[in-house]
Amino acid sequence: MFKKLLFFFLILLLFVGIYVFFLRKDLTLSREYIKEKYKEPNSKFIQWKGAEIHYTESGKGFPILMIHGFGGSFKDFEKLDHLLNPNYKVIRIDVPGFGLSEFPGKPTPQTDFNSIYNEYFNFLIDTLHLDSFYVMGNSLGGMMSWVLTLEHPDKVKKLVLLNSAGYDMKEVEKSAGVKRFQNPIITAFLKRGVPYFMTENGVNRVFYHKSNLSAEKTQRMNDFWNRKGALEQIICMSNSKNYPDQNKIKNIQVPTLILWGKEDIIINSKFAERFHQDIKNSTMIVYDSCGHVPMAEYPEKVLNDVNAFFDKQ
Repeated sequence: MFKKLLFFFLILLLFVGIYVFFLRKDLTLSREYIKEKYKEPNSKFIQWKGAEIHYTESGKGFPILMIHGFGGSFKDFEKLDHLLNPNYKVIRIDVPGFGLSEFPGKPTPQTDFNSIYNEYFNFLIDTLHLDSFYVMGNSLGGMMSWVLTLEHPDKVKKLVLLNSAGYDMKEVEKSAGVKRFQNPIITAFLKRGVPYFMTENGVNRVFYHKSNLSAEKTQRMNDFWNRKGALEQIICMSNSKNYPDQNKIKNIQVPTLILWGKEDIIINSKFAERFHQDIKNSTMIVYDSCGHVPMAEYPEKVLNDVNAFFDKQ
């Protein structure tokens, strides 16, 4: 009797596996659909190396470049944009491969993403005629921001880091859940797209206050991750092990504001202190009861601290 039950269980498991990996609905969405659904009136699209790149531009005044994190999009800075653009020219970008931006060519785990993104930012600065500007970035976007600052110390006048990546990336990979994209079983499962429940679980880890986890935000993230080519990009970056040299952070000379959510489970708040120690001309503020995206969770607090930092001579 036991052998028969075991046999039927194994057969059932086989059919479930076939359905999950080969027969379930393909959740992949066309870029045209995502573009029409989520572009904004101030969205702009430019060509770079055969790829269409998206950014938004609002307000007038001294420019602020906003760079989102891994798997994020220009929407992550939406609230802060609306609060800052009465006094500044705010440029929210979709990093190539994320949001509404395509990635040039076909990424692989061997792709030198650092070099490609450095080249992209050089292109963007020239194209938008940014002779001087402020830059702020969250998570992976924070890493891109401090690298950009080191590459262009004459152009970047002030730097804002929000729960930035940079140190001990093997540890961060684990806490951020990146390692799941290094698992061949999971990556095979994701060939037919990311189910909503997986996105919901991921977004749930970003916010401290779960009231910020709306169905609209979760669906948007799920759509962006299921945009054709997006998952391929995420998986390749997760397996590339290609990070900038953290020892160079000490070379940052521009005034820097370090903002962090104390309850961040993606990138631990202990790294805020490391940035503060290494960047001599820096100010650190840690928000209680806040997770990985302070600009989305406490936009008014971030606005006040950013304005005070920008106003300071």
